[in-house]
Amino acid sequence: MKNDSSCLARLLAAPLRLTEIMGLNLVLATAAFMVAPPLHASLVVTYAEDSGAINSTLQNTSVINFTSLATSGAGNYTNLTWTSPSLGTVGTIDQVYLQSADQFGGANYTGSQPSGYYPVQSVPPYAVGWGAITPTSLTFTKPSAYFGLWWSAGDPFNTLTFYNGSTQLAQYNTSSLLGKLPSSYYGNPVYPGYKADGGEPFAFLNFYGMAGTDFTKVVFSNSAWSGFESDNWTVRQQAYGTLPGENPKTPPGVLVATVVTPTLDSLSAVPEPSTTLALGLLIMSGLSMRSRRRA
Repeated sequence: MKNDSSCLARLLAAPLRLTEIMGLNLVLATAAFMVAPPLHASLVVTYAEDSGAINSTLQNTSVINFTSLATSGAGNYTNLTWTSPSLGTVGTIDQVYLQSADQFGGANYTGSQPSGYYPVQSVPPYAVGWGAITPTSLTFTKPSAYFGLWWSAGDPFNTLTFYNGSTQLAQYNTSSLLGKLPSSYYGNPVYPGYKADGGEPFAFLNFYGMAGTDFTKVVFSNSAWSGFESDNWTVRQQAYGTLPGENPKTPPGVLVATVVTPTLDSLSAVPEPSTTLALGLLIMSGLSMRSRRRA
């Protein structure tokens, strides 16, 4: 059972000191108050406009089907290959636990009952799946300028990290992204019944590499007994704005965060005061541990 809403509420309500602000890995600009996104940023993050969206709206993407990869049912899998009819081999997954669809994850259902599988990272022994994988590395065959995923049942211990080679480009957790979403994004929009797990956010997130930025690896990790649930991993090698009908100045979605890479601790990522009316600042460390047990 998951119960993270109170933890998020305390985090968002806590005042920030100057020393905390200087130690941030990621500076967020609250989307509702932005006059215009700072397009100088090399990595732009948005979330889908529709709170019920579970897929990307971009063209020419490849989506991995975890249900077809779960050849032996729920459990640990290693050395999985992501292939696409149009792109060939998209990448490889070193290790992952595939969980049966439930109220916390699994974007694709058939009929009125949960079906299929989704990837999850969790810390044993009291983990999702009992013996789950803690980190999962997705390594692309070719550099990619876009990655998207349905990030479900978000809690503060889920972490997503982007790399180009050995260089870390950006790192996010649920508090720094999903924690900024309005109440309409809370609760599972696809689970049979209405808004199951209503205390946690669910959203399809888009990560756009801008200004020539692309990624070669994405790492999913979780630092507690909770689970990092996701689904519908989506990749595109071409940068947004390079295909017909795409305006590079207006990527789809509502702005959540921007990062100037690769120097994440540089305050150059902060927009000038004249461009915003408010800044949403969140700490990505120092969170108190809490456990999440599931039957």
